[in-house]
Formats: sequence, structure tokens, C-alpha cells
Amino acid sequence: MKLDDIDKQIINILFQNGRQSLTELGTKVQKSNEESMSHTGVNKRISKLEKKGILKVQGNINIQSLEYNACFILMEMRSYEYIKKIINAYLECPRVFLLSQVNGRYNLIMGILGRDIEVLHRFINYCGPTNKDGVLHSDVLFVSEFKVPEYIPSNLFTPESRECDCGNICKNCEAFLARECDGCGNF
Repeated sequence: MKLDDIDKQIINILFQNGRQSLTELGTKVQKSNEESMSHTGVNKRISKLEKKGILKVQGNINIQSLEYNACFILMEMRSYEYIKKIINAYLECPRVFLLSQVNGRYNLIMGILGRDIEVLHRFINYCGPTNKDGVLHSDVLFVSEFKVPEYIPSNLFTPESRECDCGNICKNCEAFLARECDGCGNF
């Protein structure tokens, strides 16, 4: 879908402040003839952008404000089949905020969140994908601070633990049994 000037204006205004009312948005969006849009027109445009999968208005979090930490796991996978398995296994993990196939030495990158470095280490050592079949090599990069984006889309506070999706079962986990980990759903 090609975006026109009005779509771009709406997306830019929502990027600055996604909580604006439709009426406020309408006064800021300028049509080609210098007149502003109605709130109904803005609403229709936003709905169209959402239905096309171009726009999603949501609440994102600032992990620095929460004093959470993040890291990236770079993985060199044996084949595309193994990449798909890892992506499917961790797609719903509440700790994962990024999963992407990339090119270069590493062909998969995963971004994870935790309330402290120790939680990230436990994830990497017990729950993470680095010990899964098909991983040839991996590196972990700990993030000191996010500059851009300041807010990231992540549902840290989901009430459900999703450990069964990744194949790691908490009741069999050394860290969980030693009370060093509360499980995936307990941020």
C-alpha cells in the first residue's frame, strides 16, 4: 500500500503522541487545500492503516525508567529450518522483544528483557536458545541503554507463563527449582 500525505501526517502525529483525540488529530492534519480533517475522516484513515497492518497504536514501555536490562543474542544457525524452529519457539515469550532473521555471520538475532543482569544470565543459561539444536555459534551483547527507540513494544507483565512454547519447562529447570527464577510470566 502506498501512503499519501494525509496518512504520513497521521502516523507522524501519532508517533509524537498516540493519546491525542481524533478531534485534536483532525485539527493538525492538513488536506491539500489547507483545510483540516474531521475526526470521522481521521478515524477512517487510522482504521484503514490498522486493517492493512501498517499502523498499530499501543502502549510501549521505557525499560530504563523501570530499571530493566536488555541483551541481544546473535546466533549462527545451521539452516533456515532451525531458524524457523527457534522463531516459532520464542515468538510468544514475554521476555523476547525482537526476533529477526539477519544476513552475515549470524543469521538470527533475539532481543530479551529482564529486571536485572542476573535474570538475563539465567535466561541465557537455562531458557535461551543458545543450547538448542541447530545453533552453531552465538554471542551475547548486553545493552547499556536504549537511545532509540526510547519506548519498546513488550508485554512484560503478562499473567501467563509461556515456557512450554520454547520447550523449557520450569518444573525441570535448575534455576527455578533453586528459587533463583520465578518463571517467564513473573516479571
